Amino acid sequence: MRAAWYERGGLASEVLTVGVMEAPRPGAGEVLVRVHASGVNPGEVKKRSDWMGLGIGYPRVIPHSDGAGTIEDVGEGVSSSRVGERVWVWGAQSGRPFGTAAQYVALPSEQAVPLADGVGFEVGACLGIPARTAHRCVFADRSVSGKVVLVSDGAGAVGGFFAVSFAKWGGAEVVATVGSEGHAQAALQAGADHALNYRADDVAARVAEITGGAGVDRIVEVALGRNLKLDNEVLALGGRSPPTPPTPSRSPGFRSGRFCSRT
Repeated sequence: MRAAWYERGGLASEVLTVGVMEAPRPGAGEVLVRVHASGVNPGEVKKRSDWMGLGIGYPRVIPHSDGAGTIEDVGEGVSSSRVGERVWVWGAQSGRPFGTAAQYVALPSEQAVPLADGVGFEVGACLGIPARTAHRCVFADRSVSGKVVLVSDGAGAVGGFFAVSFAKWGGAEVVATVGSEGHAQAALQAGADHALNYRADDVAARVAEITGGAGVDRIVEVALGRNLKLDNEVLALGGRSPPTPPTPSRSPGFRSGRFCSRT
């Protein structure tokens, strides 16, 4: 099969090789997916550049955890009825050396999820890390039905489509912050009830107007350092937001799953 790989950390232009290598075989509990589209996430760039200084982890790495394609073979313990199934995949190169930047990838069958008819492979390849991250951010603190949810950067991959869509689907009133009129239209199309331009609007004042001064119940944040002051201003009593980091982080982002509340 053709694949892209690297054997040392560094810039893509310096370490990536495109060539031919033997295709994997599915092991017990695995499926073999012919990849039609491969998704690239910031984490892939960080791992390839060895940003933590711990090495790349394996003698050879085929990057990319997300992708979409068709199951062509199954390993022991997996029903042969899955052969031919259109799927989106996640975690292909999480704790494993070979990801989706290749014609084929073998991975646990539960990490190959049926892709609905009419959904393109390119869309499927964008579901893994962005959609699962957004889902966690929106629902980690239980239902958002009847809540007001503020989504930071409502036009980005995690916030713009997925977090806004999940929050709206979950029954929330969704307020998205955006940086342009074009981004506002994208957030509204994704389901946002309000799109506030942080470059032009007094976001805190607009949130107070929208919520009758009560503030928002949940915040999905993608730029905690930049927006911490605003988040504190608009969070309702008993609301939930990302935690205030006690020390500087080596990552420009943060991990979801822990929350602080305003009391």
